[in-house]
Amino acid sequence: MSGKSAGAGRTGSSESSDDQRAAAAGQQLDNAGFSPAEYVDRLFPDDAALEGVDVAAANIGHRLQAVQQEIRRQLRAQSDGQQQQTQGIEATKAAISELYTRISEMKGKAQTSERMVSDITQDIKALDVGKRNLTQTTGTMRRLQLLVGAVDQLRQLREQGQFGEAARLLPAIAGLREGFSEYHGVRQIARLDEAAQAQQRRLGGLAQQVIQRGFDAQGRLVGDAEQMRAACGCCTADEQARVTDAYCEQQLRAYAAIFPLGDDESQLEHVSRRYAWLRRILRNYAEEHAAAFPAGWRMDEELSRRFARATRD
Repeated sequence: MSGKSAGAGRTGSSESSDDQRAAAAGQQLDNAGFSPAEYVDRLFPDDAALEGVDVAAANIGHRLQAVQQEIRRQLRAQSDGQQQQTQGIEATKAAISELYTRISEMKGKAQTSERMVSDITQDIKALDVGKRNLTQTTGTMRRLQLLVGAVDQLRQLREQGQFGEAARLLPAIAGLREGFSEYHGVRQIARLDEAAQAQQRRLGGLAQQVIQRGFDAQGRLVGDAEQMRAACGCCTADEQARVTDAYCEQQLRAYAAIFPLGDDESQLEHVSRRYAWLRRILRNYAEEHAAAFPAGWRMDEELSRRFARATRD
């Protein structure tokens, strides 16, 4: 019994020692500089160690199976990882493609919107131009109607002898005519402008006649002073000059008869009589004739100036 126990003890001790050597040898298998020959020599250094060859072979087999299983697991994991990576890449490509499609759609919509805005802007500009042209045309037509009406009204006022109303209408006609200065190439507007000028000339000629006929041959006021003053407002600068010449000549006509050149009355000692005559003429103008002329015409100053000229001569 004791011999069997001792043999069993040796056998167990040998198996434990073999396991330890196999474990140590298994660690060496992981070494990059592993040598199979050296490994076997270290695993079975002597003949007695050959008794644990079966155990070592079993351990190596288990080790081999474990390594093979680990390799298969790693291969499966790597395959799964590659498959997931491939799927991730495909998903990324799909997302990028979808993003590109959306960006392209957004760009197309932006270009469409830009074209729409440009078209709308062009339409608005065209409408603005049309509105301005329409407004200008409407304003021109209104002014044209006003000018036609004003010319016809001026004709009626001239025929009725209403010089005051006609004088107030003349500036409006002048302003309307000036507004059509660039349209004289249009035949109808040119004819209307000529008609306006003709009515003004007729009015001025009639006004000049009314003023001059308002004084008799002796220079006395026989007309309506208020009407004559209104008629002065219808005279042009040339017509005013002709009325002034006629009036001053008429009023100073007696002066040349009373104080002829070379007569005794023309001597220096009779100068006082001359100026007394002038004072009487100016007093008569202030009392009777001034109401027939606008103050701006300064008719009394013109009488004095022409008297001084005649006296000097």
